[in-house]
Amino acid sequence: MKIQSNHTEFIPFKSRNKIIRYADDIVRRVNVCYPRISSSKVDDFTNIHAFRKYHKELSDRVSMFREDIKDSFNEAVNLVGEAKAFVNPVKRHKLGNCGESAQLANILAKVNGIKNCYIASLRTSTLRSLDHSVVYVEGKTPYIIDAWLGFADYVPNAILRYKNEYRKHFFILDDNKLIFQKLDNKYTHSLNQNFTQIQIDELKKIFPEQVIKKGQM
Repeated sequence: MKIQSNHTEFIPFKSRNKIIRYADDIVRRVNVCYPRISSSKVDDFTNIHAFRKYHKELSDRVSMFREDIKDSFNEAVNLVGEAKAFVNPVKRHKLGNCGESAQLANILAKVNGIKNCYIASLRTSTLRSLDHSVVYVEGKTPYIIDAWLGFADYVPNAILRYKNEYRKHFFILDDNKLIFQKLDNKYTHSLNQNFTQIQIDELKKIFPEQVIKKGQM
């Protein structure tokens, strides 16, 4: 399985060109169209123990939500059906952690013309998982789409943000080097391939809210 680490230098803000701005549009569209509560973020609350009842109720809801995804996915007969299996449960339950956020962002990225992107796991260079999923977009200057944390940026910038701005969400040591590893399982296998134009057109008809029109965001 290919490991992506790439550069470690910081890319200045002025380099946030139209590619990253468009990726930011994907992030905003995901979060506007599919609002969801993240149990992972709730777990990070410093006073979570004061809300034991809510935490238990949320955990039960997440279990039902995940079963809904599993059942819908197992009933799917093609890629479009699998995409629906990820989108519709989020719409019904209004829930989603980083994994679901990456799935949604990956679908929207491809519906809106971004190719060669896939769901990846954030890890240390020793392959210790940080239990976080994002969309990795390959190219001359690879970049990350992170709908869970609400940003898009080039790989070196994203790594710095994980180690500093978003450090509270992850157990990262100062000397840890971070990489992105492509996820390939039954839930990501189909979604990681480039969609055909027929599949894209069908998804646009089913989920018109996913389409970003010029000047819309």
